[in-house]
Amino acid sequence: MRARSTAVLSVLAVSGLLLAGCASTPAAETTPEKTTPAVTIVDSSLTDPAAVGERVGADGTQLEVWSGIVPDEAAAGALGDPEPGTQWVTANVAQWVSDEGVTGADIAPVLRSTADESFEGVAVPQQSVDVEMKPDMSYTYIWSYAVPEALVDADSLVLCVGDGDEGCSVLTK
Repeated sequence: MRARSTAVLSVLAVSGLLLAGCASTPAAETTPEKTTPAVTIVDSSLTDPAAVGERVGADGTQLEVWSGIVPDEAAAGALGDPEPGTQWVTANVAQWVSDEGVTGADIAPVLRSTADESFEGVAVPQQSVDVEMKPDMSYTYIWSYAVPEALVDADSLVLCVGDGDEGCSVLTK
């Protein structure tokens, strides 16, 4: 009787292993396709900027503000003191391009102010290497801007793609 029980258990164990092996073997060989996920680009402008965390864009360049520091006293440690009468403001962003042969410096966002629309802050990188960006890949940058003290206001500073009036995002929530 014991031999019969052992034989039945052995047959059940082997059957279980075979079934498990069949379940993990694909029915047909397939090659996965690389697909680009659907991305929502928020319509925005200097006067109607997107919120932090929303992706904005213009002319094949996109960015998403992760966070901003207004003002950023710590930036002086990496960049030195700003010009007299200005303060450092820093933005942490993700950036994308659709064209090849573009570097982060080529598409650095411009800092604008809703309090003074003539102000255009020039990006100063905190990273020491500028790399060529591959299309549709995400790159993280930390950009700092020397801003006149009178304009250092978290509610009025806006980061824009290029120097136009589209593709703009606030720096802080």
